[in-house]
Amino acid sequence: MKTRSRLALTALVVCGTLAASMPQAFAWSCQAQADDGTYGYSYGFSNRRDARRRALAECNARTYDSCYIVDCQRNG
Repeated sequence: MKTRSRLALTALVVCGTLAASMPQAFAWSCQAQADDGTYGYSYGFSNRRDARRRALAECNARTYDSCYIVDCQRNG
């Protein structure tokens, strides 16, 4: 009986861990860059728009040049 209880508890912990990590697995990340080589990035955002805004804000805070999005990916 103890073996079954331990096995059930282990399965419950594993399932809980996987369920908790799922939202992060579908997160957005973006990279922004300026012509002078300055960059900005974002990760862990639930939507692409917010990830783009953050990457651009990070880049623009470091340069006077205009920044542009280089790449955006889901699961980044």
